[in-house]
Amino acid sequence: MTAHVRQASRGNRAFLRMARALCVLALPALLVLTFAPAHAAGFDSAYTKLDLDGCEVLKEYEEGGGVDLQCAGYRGIPVFVSEGDLRTVVGFGTQNETGGTFAPFNSPGTTVEWRLSGGTPFAAILRFHLDPGDGSGQTVSVLGVHTIGGNGRESCPVGYVDASVNADANVLARKVADEEAGGFACGTDRPRYRGAVSELGGSATAVRY
Repeated sequence: MTAHVRQASRGNRAFLRMARALCVLALPALLVLTFAPAHAAGFDSAYTKLDLDGCEVLKEYEEGGGVDLQCAGYRGIPVFVSEGDLRTVVGFGTQNETGGTFAPFNSPGTTVEWRLSGGTPFAAILRFHLDPGDGSGQTVSVLGVHTIGGNGRESCPVGYVDASVNADANVLARKVADEEAGGFACGTDRPRYRGAVSELGGSATAVRY
C-alpha cells in the first residue's frame, strides 16, 4: 500500500512539472497574440492586371493625342486611365479629378495591388515608369498609392515611394496605404514621398515636400 502511494505521489509531481513546463512554453505565444496590433491580421492584398489595349475608350482628344480609358479592376471596381502628352493620370473606382502625374514622360505598370481590410479594398498601389526623355532608355520606377473612389469619395494619390532607391519599396507602399489611405481627404490633404527619393523619381506633380 505504501509503495503504491509513493508511486502515485511521484506520478503527480511529474505531471505537475510537465504542466508547468507547457505553460512556460505557451506564454510567449500568448503574449504575442495578446499584444499584437489588432489590425495586423486584417490587411491583405489582391492583384489584377492592367492591360491598356483591352480597356474601353471613353474619349479621345485630337490635340496631343490624349485618351480617357476605363479598364477592368477588382471585383467590378474600374480603373480609369487618362493619357496625354506622354503622361498618365490614374483613378480607381472613380476618375481622378484632382489630377496628379509626374513631370517627366511616364506610363503605368501592368499590375495593380489592391489593399484589403476584411476583404474590402480601400487603397490601390500602381507602379509608374518615368522616362527622363534623354534617349537613354533608362527609366525610374515609382510606386503610387491611391484612394479608391465611390459612394461620394474621390480617388487620388495618397503618397509615393521611389522604387529606384528603396529596396523595400513595396513594403513602404503598403505601409502608406494601410496607415493613411483610410483618412486621406482628396483635394485637402496632399500626398508626399516616403523613404529615399531620387531627383527623377521625386517629380510627382501633386506632392508637397
